[in-house]
Amino acid sequence: MLCRTLRYGFLAIALWLVVASPALAWKKKVAQSGMTYLAVTLGARESGMGDASVASTQGVQGVFFNPAVLADLRSFGAALNQVNWLVDTRVYGAAAAYSLGRWGSLALDLVYMDYGDIMGTEVVDRSVDIRGYRLTGPLSIEDYAIGISWAYRVSDRYAFGIRYKRVHEDLGEAAYAIREYTDPQTGQLVRERAVKDWAINSWGFDFGSYYSTGFKSLSLAMAMQNLSPDVKYWYEEFSLPLVFRIGLSANLMDFLAPTVEGVDLNVAVDGLHPTDYTERVHVGAELVLWNRFAARAGYKFNHDVETFSLGLGFGFHVGGVSARLDYAYTAANYFKDVSRFSLEFLF
Repeated sequence: MLCRTLRYGFLAIALWLVVASPALAWKKKVAQSGMTYLAVTLGARESGMGDASVASTQGVQGVFFNPAVLADLRSFGAALNQVNWLVDTRVYGAAAAYSLGRWGSLALDLVYMDYGDIMGTEVVDRSVDIRGYRLTGPLSIEDYAIGISWAYRVSDRYAFGIRYKRVHEDLGEAAYAIREYTDPQTGQLVRERAVKDWAINSWGFDFGSYYSTGFKSLSLAMAMQNLSPDVKYWYEEFSLPLVFRIGLSANLMDFLAPTVEGVDLNVAVDGLHPTDYTERVHVGAELVLWNRFAARAGYKFNHDVETFSLGLGFGFHVGGVSARLDYAYTAANYFKDVSRFSLEFLF
């Protein structure tokens, strides 16, 4: 009874997202979220498939896309990701997951944003520096999220997962004006300033569901990422980059040539409803030979920056440990193209 209720509830929510999205698509809701590094795709396999990931992600990487897939973990796994992101920034992601048997699976993860070297400045009188400011040295900026996930398989077809994350951002100390007046003796404009530590802490949740339809390898999945309270630095509030995803995935070889062994042609499509942009569609495909070599391609529709992507993967064994090394290239408008690297181990 519980399994049937959860299954129908999941399908009802998925149908609502499909129906409601066109009605909301006319709004272009930009710049309404913060800590947007949390929306950067980390896994190279998923990125190579155009980030059509909610139903196609596998193994420990599911922590970052759909925690429900962790329910199929057999023992222990770990994943490392590096994203060479825009304007010489980098995003790193690491996760480790362990199967608890009949109690599901548990995972820990860390996402860290590296902004590179950013030079700080402070306002000074023009008698000190004609420019009206002077350099204070490199800024010390911290942006990271620590997460814990749990996934549980309700039946042979349905699983769900949840991820809690604690997010931290520290932009360092900076001065701001508190009062401005004209000195009656000198007639000069005087600005009184105070120094503030611009740091905040918050939290967020990810929810994911995964449903095997029973028709060949066709699967349906849904995820909600970065559900959080509003955060405020000054006067304006913002939330984490909340997004709803619904997607399908299948191995086309099950339909086209079910007797052929050693060849998989995985395809996936995602529909996204972000709170800070209009609706998006991601599509991707992956050709896998003998469960060892993989070639991938994908495309993101309605993106300002990222468009098409390509990827390669190689599976191997080291001392009884299964491992996979993946690379993805994504074309970026207006910026240098993006590269992603991922390494995953399954024990």
